[in-house]
Amino acid sequence: MTEVYRSTNTWSLITIAGLAFISFLHVPLGLSGIGAMLMPDSVIDLGEEGPMSAWYLIYGLLTIVKVPVTIATVVVFLIWLNLSHKNLLALRPAFLRFSSGWAVGWWFIPFANLVKPFQVVREVWCESDPEIPQDQMFLTESLHSAPTFMALWWGFWLAANIVTNGVDKLFDLDRTDNVSVVGLGFVVASALTIIAAVLAIKVVRDITSRQAARFISVQRLERSEAFSAANS
Repeated sequence: MTEVYRSTNTWSLITIAGLAFISFLHVPLGLSGIGAMLMPDSVIDLGEEGPMSAWYLIYGLLTIVKVPVTIATVVVFLIWLNLSHKNLLALRPAFLRFSSGWAVGWWFIPFANLVKPFQVVREVWCESDPEIPQDQMFLTESLHSAPTFMALWWGFWLAANIVTNGVDKLFDLDRTDNVSVVGLGFVVASALTIIAAVLAIKVVRDITSRQAARFISVQRLERSEAFSAANS
């Protein structure tokens, strides 16, 4: 092998913990949205600051925690993804379209980040297959297909971000006339985010375990090739 395989188990566990915590945070966020829909007139008097929607206050307090946790989780996820893609070079890849650098870089390119990151993750998943086909040299990009749960993860991830951005634009502490609408946005965004996070956990776990299993398969194959070469 020209590259060294390094287990990403630790990074995957940290990523999974972050995703799980994000899911946990969105439960009270969703519940606050239901409260805003049912009781939009609930306010809290903040004295000199004046009255404020109770649901907006709850949302703001939870957001103080959610934002740094989300940023940290995204960073850790990208580190895990970068290392996982680097591992492919040690796992006898059949077809690599992306580099480990662009495995991260595509997430920051507008419009391209709607498609390319998913293709990167799909590539990592496919090339981490524990089963190494004998004719893998003829494998082409067209055979890089993602399982259904991975496509669902990406769809829910995009939808969650779109809805969240829309809610953030409507969210205004000085307005009380659209509390119920924003509350509905809280509910939808939270539901989408929870589903996306749960599916993302499965993506991370599956790829990590597949790479570990493929590394064992590669080692076995190399021992077999070395034995054959020595006895030829």
